[in-house]
Amino acid sequence: MPTICYSQDTQTDTTDTADVTPFRKGRWLTGLTGSIGSGSFENTKTDNKSISNWYRVEIGTGKFIIDRLNLGISANMERRNEENESEENTSEIFFIGPKGTYFLSPSSIGSVFFSLSPGYVLYRETIGGLDEEVYVENVNKGGGFGFLSTFGFSYVIQDRVSFELGLNYNVYWLNLTQENNINESTNQNSFELSNLSFSFGFKILLDTKPL
Repeated sequence: MPTICYSQDTQTDTTDTADVTPFRKGRWLTGLTGSIGSGSFENTKTDNKSISNWYRVEIGTGKFIIDRLNLGISANMERRNEENESEENTSEIFFIGPKGTYFLSPSSIGSVFFSLSPGYVLYRETIGGLDEEVYVENVNKGGGFGFLSTFGFSYVIQDRVSFELGLNYNVYWLNLTQENNINESTNQNSFELSNLSFSFGFKILLDTKPL
């Protein structure tokens, strides 16, 4: 008796990410980046000691509009504190704006990248100290325009998690109001503020339609 066999075509998802860039069109890149620093200084001639602490935290998200080109938005906060025996200086910066990042290599394990972010910045600085046994506090506050740039490397694990190390250059153009607690006078001032720092962080790569 003849045997009749029926076959059915099946489709299996054979997507292999071993040779595919993790920074693919349609994916989302979301994560946290930060910097931290601390130091101390001592002048042995004047016996003057100072301590400084600084940190910066950035949260961002964006979508790849084409392979390796990500467009999104980021927000970060930066705080710096410096103090010595006679004076304390505390400054805070809040920045928000669009962000573009381009990854140079199509490698599956990661890539060198470059990012740019123009945006709006808020700034506040408080300088306080004793002047002839009278506490004097000067406050500078206002806003302006900022421009943030990063050059770094992103290492990707399992096509999902990205670890980043970057060199950052930030520059801000600020319009500030200066206030004094002694004579309650106010002045307007404009100046440029810039800094250079290293950062580290991690981000998650998400698919619009998971594999």
